[in-house]
Amino acid sequence: MLVLDPTYPDEAPKLITKSNFYTPSLMDGRDLLNEVCPNWSSKTKLKTIIDGIIPFCAKVINSRTYQFFGTFHIDSIYNMKVFDSLIVSKYK
Repeated sequence: MLVLDPTYPDEAPKLITKSNFYTPSLMDGRDLLNEVCPNWSSKTKLKTIIDGIIPFCAKVINSRTYQFFGTFHIDSIYNMKVFDSLIVSKYK
């Protein structure tokens, strides 16, 4: 989901996933804009962001090791159950 703030294009939009396509899930409120469009500026077109989503998804799905993607925001809702399997398996 591409979230445009009323201050857009002066402020960057947020790109948040609403479905689970990767384990652990990316649908926990993190902003993926910098992963999809690392050179975002106020002149970046929305089409550029949208065109970057498929290559980003391919990168995530094809990654062989767990990687942290995106940036968490203080006002985001976090689902800590997403990390349960990582925490439990690491400390067994």
